[in-house]
Amino acid sequence: MIQSTLRCLEVLDALAAVEEPVSVSELARRLGGQRGTVYQQLQTLVHAGWARQTPEAKYYLSLRALRVGKAALDQAGLAERLLPALRELAAATGEAAALAVLEGHEVLIIQRVESDALVRADIRVGSRMPLTSASGLVLLAYAEEDRLSRLRATGVATPDRAVLDGIRRRGYAAQRDTYRPGLSSVAVPVSLGPDEEYLALSMAAPTDRFDEDRSVALMLRVREDFYGG
Repeated sequence: MIQSTLRCLEVLDALAAVEEPVSVSELARRLGGQRGTVYQQLQTLVHAGWARQTPEAKYYLSLRALRVGKAALDQAGLAERLLPALRELAAATGEAAALAVLEGHEVLIIQRVESDALVRADIRVGSRMPLTSASGLVLLAYAEEDRLSRLRATGVATPDRAVLDGIRRRGYAAQRDTYRPGLSSVAVPVSLGPDEEYLALSMAAPTDRFDEDRSVALMLRVREDFYGG
């Protein structure tokens, strides 16, 4: 492996984990690296077209990352393979259904199908949610141990092993009002293959009409239909 390339990719991941342009010093602090080294890595990413620099000497991802991310989804066949499952779930539950991945220390919504309900959860494609969301808990429970270790090393709080093991035994995670007051959700893991990372298939609803048992049963049925297809 080329260590210098790995270091640049770590900086790229760090840029993806922040919501606003970030300074060299802040990135160095997050990565635990030397400011001068991180500066060189950022300049490499800028030169390669992966990052941009503001007049205030802060850095953010360029739109190339968006283009490559879309290509990754297309190549994995997510739109073709999982949209039917999302539509089936939304129709069965009467609530919005979404697909999410673990992105840095947050959860990123990469696909979503709305419901016909007048009152519904306002979570859009591209939205980021905390690890305490149902999708976040599922993704942590099914993440590889080295990824969990890297998160903890950067100061990210994760549930203890007993909590994550419990989610794996149940096969799903649920939350009520944790991510946003009045909003509850449930999520199950979805795998596209033995060598692929897990995604979270989820549905969210206003808490006053959230039925966890029914939602879980419908989600597990939809997931079985997906794998059976």
